[in-house]
Amino acid sequence: MRLAYLALLLVSVVGVVALDRRFGAGVTRRASLPRLARAAGTVLVVFLAFDLVGVVRGWFATEPARVVLLLPPGIPLEEPILLAFLALLSVAMYAAFRGERRA
Repeated sequence: MRLAYLALLLVSVVGVVALDRRFGAGVTRRASLPRLARAAGTVLVVFLAFDLVGVVRGWFATEPARVVLLLPPGIPLEEPILLAFLALLSVAMYAAFRGERRA
């Protein structure tokens, strides 16, 4: 059961990538990957910094029995994957709604 959340996150990432490739927004094509990496990197840095502050101050607590792995400051492994997924989803939806198509 501990792997269920991580597995669902990874299935969701694969689904967004498949939809992006199928419908042509082009967010995951090779030429767009540096821009996607910058967006995801920014999200990861900002929100993981917030998570780190929350863990240190005791705002967030994670029961070790419910997660696959706790990273050193006490942040679950799933947290950075979730944040990267949300960045990917946001960029893909933005591109799709702007009507961007592959060249």
